[in-house]
Amino acid sequence: MPIETIISLVIALAALIFTALSFRRTANQDNQATATERATMTADIRYIRGSIDEIKLENRSIQKDMSELKTKVVEIEQSTKSAHKRLDDLSVRKEHEHD
Repeated sequence: MPIETIISLVIALAALIFTALSFRRTANQDNQATATERATMTADIRYIRGSIDEIKLENRSIQKDMSELKTKVVEIEQSTKSAHKRLDDLSVRKEHEHD
């Protein structure tokens, strides 16, 4: 076998090895980038989930406060009606006393 053929085969083999190593290195870097991206997304999702849980708790608290306010408004309306009735009764009595 001529020396030029041997040199050509060695160069071709070296090129294949370097190409394979480069591909493997790039694949490892891609895997690391993907893993980092997934970790970041997972952290973001956990943060969003925590924020949603906090919002739900605040919403429940607001609903409870609204319910209490509704009850108080009903009580105040009833008290106001009662006061108006008493005032009307007093007004009618005073009219009868002046007559």
